[in-house]
Amino acid sequence: MGAIRAKGKRFQADLRTPNGARLRPTFETHDEADHWLRLTQEKIRTGQDISLDVAQNTRAIAMNLRDLAEEVRNRHWRGCKSEDTLWIQARDVYRRLGASRSVREINENVIDDLIYQLERDGKSNGTINRRLAALSKMLKHAYRRGYISRMPVIERKRESEGRMRWLSYDEEQVLIAKFRELRQDQMADFVEVLIDTGLRTGELFKLCGRDVNAEERVIYLWDTKNGKSRSVPLTQRAMDALQRNHKIDSSLPLFAFTRHAFRHQWDLVKSLIGLDGDKEFVPHSLRHTCATRLVEKGIDLRVIQEFLGHRAIQTTIRYAKVVPKSLHAARDALELSDHGVTKRA
Repeated sequence: MGAIRAKGKRFQADLRTPNGARLRPTFETHDEADHWLRLTQEKIRTGQDISLDVAQNTRAIAMNLRDLAEEVRNRHWRGCKSEDTLWIQARDVYRRLGASRSVREINENVIDDLIYQLERDGKSNGTINRRLAALSKMLKHAYRRGYISRMPVIERKRESEGRMRWLSYDEEQVLIAKFRELRQDQMADFVEVLIDTGLRTGELFKLCGRDVNAEERVIYLWDTKNGKSRSVPLTQRAMDALQRNHKIDSSLPLFAFTRHAFRHQWDLVKSLIGLDGDKEFVPHSLRHTCATRLVEKGIDLRVIQEFLGHRAIQTTIRYAKVVPKSLHAARDALELSDHGVTKRA
């Protein structure tokens, strides 16, 4: 025998199998529950195998948020670059909502409570959205595996683009000179390459001698943030900087110092040149510097997108918005067109 019961706004089918297993899946409508019940009863009557139905239903009932997060980590995040970061986000989510809480209990109200907790703790909209992204991945996985019958709607917080910081030519000269004054010539070369190529610091740290084509003055990047390899042409200054750090073993990274050592020296130099209070003056601002200079020179945005390795053109367009020269050029073009218009008396 089987039955269907209203459970809030949803409907739960209840069926006990001949071997004693109890199946109680939940559905959005009474018709869906009735369809499942009739279909499963027919399978039992005709002797069809329902072990998969039992396993899925049992797993769904037992699945809690901690187990779900671990399953998602092993299935989707294991071995990826951001595995640790993603796991930290997911762990914070299940700890706030309850590690042993059933994934079936997660709905829009529960998600609203999570957002409230994060806001109460002073988390920024960006941080909240990272937590919601982790939760969304977990719930999508649960939905595809049949642990939940409905994917809750997750509304992200609006994020501001934030202030974009780039270096003036004077700041660049002072920065590099200070590194050399401190006898950190390798790091000064590192900075020059970052400015002239727009590479992410992580990409340059991975660059080996075999990735440099000296004849063509091009470097090849195989392991990038967006997962796509790309080649970047070099200025003569960047080429010279890389050659000064050339290793006999071409399989070794060109720059031997660690990220921690570079950041330590960066913070020291930043203080020495009087920019200690500028929170946006970080190594990534060198990438912004390259991008804004390309925009100022009138390089097509699609070319800049490929040069920097942006996945979406919207990321590149941000630079055009903050470089006034491009807007001035548009104004000048309109003024030039006015000269050809005959004004009426």
